[in-house]
Amino acid sequence: MPDEQGARQEKPLGLTLGFFKRFIEIHGGREAIKGLTTGDVCMRFLLPYTAATKLSLVEHVSQQPDGHLYAKPATWFVSHAWSYLYLDVVDALDDFFQENGLDDSVAMWFCTFCNNQHEIQTKSSLRSIGNVVMVMSPWNCPITLKRTWCVFEVYASIVENARFEIAMGKSQLEAFLQDMKDSSSFFQMLTTIQSEKSETTIPSDRDNIFRLIQDEVGFTKLDRMVFEAIEKWVFRTVEREIERAPSWESKARLLFTKAELAADIGQMQEAASASQEAYDIYREINDDTLSDMWMALAQLAVFLRDLGHSFEEVESMFINALTHLTGLLTKKHVDTLGVMSLLGQFYMFHGKYYSAEPVLMECFELRRQVLGEDHLGTRVTMSNISTVMRYQKRYEEALQWAQRCYDIECRVLGADHPESYRLRNEMGLVYRTLGHFDLAEEHLNNACRVCLRIYGPNHPHTLISQYTLGENYRLQGKYSEAEEILLRCLKEDDANMRTKEYCHKMLGLVYVVTQDLSRARTCLNEALKLLSVQGWSAERFSTYVTPLFALKMQSGEFEHLEKIDAFEKDLHNAKSTQDVWMHSICHGCHVEIRWMLYACSACPALSLHFCRACVDLKKHRDFCKHTPELLKGHKPPLRYLQEERLKILAQNLQWSEYQQYFLKYATYCDENQVPLNERLAKEIPLIEQENN
Repeated sequence: MPDEQGARQEKPLGLTLGFFKRFIEIHGGREAIKGLTTGDVCMRFLLPYTAATKLSLVEHVSQQPDGHLYAKPATWFVSHAWSYLYLDVVDALDDFFQENGLDDSVAMWFCTFCNNQHEIQTKSSLRSIGNVVMVMSPWNCPITLKRTWCVFEVYASIVENARFEIAMGKSQLEAFLQDMKDSSSFFQMLTTIQSEKSETTIPSDRDNIFRLIQDEVGFTKLDRMVFEAIEKWVFRTVEREIERAPSWESKARLLFTKAELAADIGQMQEAASASQEAYDIYREINDDTLSDMWMALAQLAVFLRDLGHSFEEVESMFINALTHLTGLLTKKHVDTLGVMSLLGQFYMFHGKYYSAEPVLMECFELRRQVLGEDHLGTRVTMSNISTVMRYQKRYEEALQWAQRCYDIECRVLGADHPESYRLRNEMGLVYRTLGHFDLAEEHLNNACRVCLRIYGPNHPHTLISQYTLGENYRLQGKYSEAEEILLRCLKEDDANMRTKEYCHKMLGLVYVVTQDLSRARTCLNEALKLLSVQGWSAERFSTYVTPLFALKMQSGEFEHLEKIDAFEKDLHNAKSTQDVWMHSICHGCHVEIRWMLYACSACPALSLHFCRACVDLKKHRDFCKHTPELLKGHKPPLRYLQEERLKILAQNLQWSEYQQYFLKYATYCDENQVPLNERLAKEIPLIEQENN
């Protein structure tokens, strides 16, 4: 009896690709088998063919005089579904072999023709074969990944570190190339793949397989492995078609597709290069009536935006493309509306929400008329409108738009459909802003799981969803979870500069509220450096006022006049010149807080806060159940600095300077209508007290 090591290394017998082709010929050729599934072929041809020996086909063939030519140790394991058309499977394998430099003499283990499938599904057998090729059909919703045994084959290939590849039939390849003209097709295909929802005929098989997968790799890693294999195959296929393109115009269209695919997986530089090449081809053709040229220009503008090109350069590209498409196709054409949507998103990206809103509102109305509210494009526009409303501090309107879109997605796709991750992220952000952190966590967690599964850990979408969840954890007081997820984002080399800036800023806030002031300072300084490299603006710097103010106050910096002067200058640079808490929204009335900010000292710091009016109306009790005595008032930064300066000047008996600054303080309070009971009383020098 062979030892265990030897048994593991022994390859099971398989049949060559040449035999599969021969099998077609000896049973009447392609016309006789056309339209038959693999299961049909088994019943109609395979069973009668092996009736004399009652053996599996591979054993039957091995006993024939020329059997050694066809029955050989298998070096490829074929994963497929019995419902696939047999000719599609053979054609897919034939194309795959040609692409990979393999000939017809290579043997494959194919369950229909070899031993009982369940006898081969062991890690040792797959280890000995070493290579797995999965046949995908239909390309945009592969049946193989809906069958638990096929999922197990993928799992086993991961555990045994086997090579995993994809093969696709000719008809599916044609459908794929056609569908790739729609940039959302690839992502929509990925959302259909959820190995955890696969099925099998025997429930106990499913339970046992799932237990193994969950214990050893998990479904997220399993799905990611499949996605990465698909991504590589898709790129190879598109690049091959680019080389075969029969015309310059056809090549440009394929380059456009390649750019979209590269962007989908976060390879922005490669996306920009392919897009630039496509646009350059159209310019060489020199025909302004080609709408595809203007679509390519708009696509290029998106990538240049993400790569940090100037606002003016990219805006002119979008407007140029939109103007020409409107003239060529009309404003209601789907392509024109696509570019209109991109222009609105561009204004959002640069914080120009008042410019974005009319563009997106017009786009929504036209898309609703032309495509209907259920269409993906219309839903994306609705989500963008919610974002614009949120950034304009119109939170109730933002929630209405987000909820309206979410209700549509639940009806059209189902509540847990992966495609809804964008909207779930937006819903989470709105709920977070309104102070409903638990509801926000539910949506943000869902978005994170989907992005991690579909895009992988280093994709921009995944990083954004993760740092958004990390900030929500901070607001909930889950500081260790917040720190962990933000540090994980910063470890990803592919994180862009803006993502790194946000993560450093949010991590700095975590350290501020946990009193780790040294690390808080390091993180916030790093974030400010990254902000400076991207292009400093008062609007973006203003978001640093509260974290820097909290850090400096806790560090005792405002006990020194020079530190007060320096931060007062920072406030003016951020255009924070009034008695307000910039970017601090009252969770009672959803308005930026003016005058005193009230927060519970027992709740997580720098989280829930309220204005005086809402405290008087007891609105804070909807969020905080602690005793009223724990509610503390905090003066806005600029007023606080002025009062601290006056206190120091009085302590130092610098009465001349004190008088000068108190006049400024009094003017500030009058201009900002600071309530009299909140104002600092004027100090009277001792000599004046004695004279009186």
